[in-house]
Amino acid sequence: MTNKSAGLYELFRPAKYSLSISEGACRLVIEGQKIGPPSKRITLHQKSLKITSAIIIRQDKKGSIGQEVLRINHLPSFEQVRLHTTGTLYPGPYIIELNYRLDPEKLHTLKNLADEKPHRDLLPCIDEPEAWDSAKVVISE
Repeated sequence: MTNKSAGLYELFRPAKYSLSISEGACRLVIEGQKIGPPSKRITLHQKSLKITSAIIIRQDKKGSIGQEVLRINHLPSFEQVRLHTTGTLYPGPYIIELNYRLDPEKLHTLKNLADEKPHRDLLPCIDEPEAWDSAKVVISE
């Protein structure tokens, strides 16, 4: 019997992606819920992207609490990026802010994405089918 690992959607459930584009520089804000046991990382799908900076903010009744991102691990073989924090991330609502760059032809593809499912080579995301049933993508320039 094999033990199938849980998908990324079982650990973080995105609700909204807000992407701002300025001269090839992309700023992505992901709003969503962390699910499962407390941990010190959030993992997203990505392919051939280089995340330059990241911030993870917990939203709760006490207000916004920022978590310092200690390191950003790009895993090309798994097509993932792992955001490791100094503190523990408990289940609840979070905002993830990411900065990265795209080459001009990928930017053109991204701008024409509209309501389609994003691809992990255009923006860091959870691209499992369950994640796109309720997630929204908003692109602004």
